[in-house]
Amino acid sequence: VLKAKEMGLRVICFAWAKGAVCAELVDRFYPVSIVEKEEILRICQEESIDGICTIASDVASPTVAYVAEHLGLPGNSYSSALKANDKFKMRSAFLEAGIRCPRFMHTGIVVEKLPESWEYPVIVKPCDRSGSLGVQKVNDDVELCKCVKDALNYSFKHEAIIEEYIEGREVSVEFVSHSGIHYPLTVTDKVTTGAPHFVELEHHQPSNLSS
Repeated sequence: VLKAKEMGLRVICFAWAKGAVCAELVDRFYPVSIVEKEEILRICQEESIDGICTIASDVASPTVAYVAEHLGLPGNSYSSALKANDKFKMRSAFLEAGIRCPRFMHTGIVVEKLPESWEYPVIVKPCDRSGSLGVQKVNDDVELCKCVKDALNYSFKHEAIIEEYIEGREVSVEFVSHSGIHYPLTVTDKVTTGAPHFVELEHHQPSNLSS
């Protein structure tokens, strides 16, 4: 917000009222949940905005894309934002495109045991949350029941995904994509708390992997 103001831009902001540190800094603040895409679109139309973005929030990305698409502004497509935001939709898109990914299954109810062809450990996650919220490594049927229940309760849509556990080093590859061209920025080494929740603690850029 401060950088935008420094650039001479008129800035409006949407956020939950509690903890909205930007509220006193922007030209106009709306205490509207960032997932209320229809209401935010309506206000953006009234405000005649020239652009919309988020502070790298997974939860807000579909709303930003929805508004940008409806107003003809630069942005990701709404369908892509939904796939990036929903872990089940993301895995399904990978599978459809022939991209390797862990085995996965979707559920909207508590699961008491894995299918016979599956083996422990597995990872359980809410489909639509970020920041490792509700993510847990599961080692047996007793843990599975509890962890799926937790993930469903964390999920906005009450949906969870169960994934095959993959052992290994965690990195991310950052890109900016524009007009069908993908620009690699860096590879990031991630440091997490490890099992069972894998909360990210540090990002190191660039990675110390070899070329």
